[in-house]
Amino acid sequence: MQKLNYLLLLCFFVFTGCITRYTPPSAAGKATEVIVLCNDKNWTEISNLIPKVLEKEIYTPTTEKVFNVKKVLPSEINKYKYRKNCLVLGIVGDEIIDSLLAKSAMKKLLAGEEYMFGGQDFFVKGQFFLIIAAPTVYKLKEIIENNSDVIFNYFVENVVKTMKNDLYKDGYQKAVSDRLLKNYGFSISVPRGWNVVEEKNGFVELVRHSPDRIISIYWETTPLNVTTEFDINTAIEFRNKIGVKYYDGDYIDTTLAKFYQVNFHNSLAGKLDGIWQNDEQIMGGPFKTYFMSENGRLYMIDMHIFAPGYKKWKFLQQLELIIDTFSFLSENKQVT
Repeated sequence: MQKLNYLLLLCFFVFTGCITRYTPPSAAGKATEVIVLCNDKNWTEISNLIPKVLEKEIYTPTTEKVFNVKKVLPSEINKYKYRKNCLVLGIVGDEIIDSLLAKSAMKKLLAGEEYMFGGQDFFVKGQFFLIIAAPTVYKLKEIIENNSDVIFNYFVENVVKTMKNDLYKDGYQKAVSDRLLKNYGFSISVPRGWNVVEEKNGFVELVRHSPDRIISIYWETTPLNVTTEFDINTAIEFRNKIGVKYYDGDYIDTTLAKFYQVNFHNSLAGKLDGIWQNDEQIMGGPFKTYFMSENGRLYMIDMHIFAPGYKKWKFLQQLELIIDTFSFLSENKQVT
């Protein structure tokens, strides 16, 4: 799989017309939009590939695209060069490729060593810039087809990286984390702006509105072992039980549910994800739930959202970032 070669940024500010008098303090535009700079001749050969790579669809429960692609001409670079996500596609001889690539990068391209070149803060802070170039358009097409996951994950990982910085830019609520650790033996770094709406022995619920994002931690003493005695039916039954008790009757759509084992902080855990529904309130949305056994207890860490009109995968990623700070007393893992 083709590895990304991170470029030295100063080598690339030689493209004709790229320097303007004003540079914004940070990249603009939506985090889920990718600006694709490519001439029409090359685009004719690859136009069916890029949407398949970046506009992957997920069900939440409506169908949504992970990214939206906006194709523009290289001559429009001044208009779009400050956007958050930029993808340049071209071949040797294209003005934008010959001008943006440093001599060392071009040498690797011509030698067949590298075809993908990524850079952060390329024209502006907070920007992720990826150049994919090849000697011919047919080779370019081959590179895209063979590295579709690399291209997709490059932009996803960068969105998540930016999201984490934004999530904890003002720190976290240390008093809350310390209280949870003292009272219940686990901690979680609760970002500022989040509220603890319920807290008692066996259940803690964290909420952020606009849109609604909920993280719940439930635990009970039981000999049941997640790694050996849990399957999809057990997980759904357990999550539905909590839905009745704490979520006003929410239940899981069994036709879309998936259950698998994952590594959670170096321990084996079960993970259930899919769509939750509430017929009485006419609501629903995506959820993810972790199940783990620890010191004779079964823990359920649940995250679900209700966000009509929003791209929901972004908010699920945000919740995953918060959950990643969860730790038991022996681990005490927090944001620094």
